[in-house]
Amino acid sequence: MIVSVGSIGIDTTRTPFKTAKDVLGGAATYSSLAASFFERTHIVGVIGGDFPKEYMKIFKERFGLSGLKIVKDGKTFRYDSTFDYSLSTRKTNSTDLNVLAGFEPKIPSDLKKAEYVYLGNNDPEQNILALKQFSNPKLSVCDTIDLWINTKKDTVIEMMGKVDVTVLNDEEIRLLTKQSSLIKAARDVLGWGSNSVIIKKGEHGTLLFSKDSVFPAPGFPLEDVVDPTGAGDSFGGGFIGHMARSKKADFNTMKEAVIYGNVMGSFAVEDFSINKFLKIKLEDIEKRYEKYRNIVSF
Repeated sequence: MIVSVGSIGIDTTRTPFKTAKDVLGGAATYSSLAASFFERTHIVGVIGGDFPKEYMKIFKERFGLSGLKIVKDGKTFRYDSTFDYSLSTRKTNSTDLNVLAGFEPKIPSDLKKAEYVYLGNNDPEQNILALKQFSNPKLSVCDTIDLWINTKKDTVIEMMGKVDVTVLNDEEIRLLTKQSSLIKAARDVLGWGSNSVIIKKGEHGTLLFSKDSVFPAPGFPLEDVVDPTGAGDSFGGGFIGHMARSKKADFNTMKEAVIYGNVMGSFAVEDFSINKFLKIKLEDIEKRYEKYRNIVSF
């Protein structure tokens, strides 16, 4: 069983080529969808009474919902952003936290024994609170963003010391550690207590670090990128999904999981919102995984 804790939102995403209004988004949405291809996944988050029925239908089909809180007289978290022509730089136009403001995740009793826990890029205080409610997960993973590094750095570091795997991108880890070298930056994070660190580098792939090993994984080559939203969260879902399916926690399995994470991120960016995930099956994921292996083998 996988439990994914994080934001559920309604996004408006603008690119130079198209604008997608009021589409399903949120860190927990992407990570849970990606993970659900591999193992039964439960989502923990909060939505308002305005959450569209068609999106709730997707949730009911894909996830366990005992950890979903619905505030009937509240509004769902909303995020509006614009990408530049390279689709690599994003500008935030507006953020309306709505019911997400002050949300305290409560883990239902049926989920407290979950073996695999993914904590999205939430307020680190929320993540620590959520993690305390699980009995003894085999693997816990956390993500973060620059907002929390800038405003709650000490709590971010505390959170990282409580999980098995920390995931963040190259800009975030440099901001957090003040190191220009990603290798030195990873060592710093490992020194705070995480057993492994994964550094996301966008289209350039990922780096997986443990205390005595490193594994670089290039990004899957794509001709067309439509919407980069959710790629990192989809990576996280693919990573923990494969780990849960394998029921192992050794470094070799983590290397496989990183590749599955890259594969899920590559699917996510091929369409707006979560649309691509609604069109693929596990066999499509496995085909792309094998294609990836063929590309990097020599």
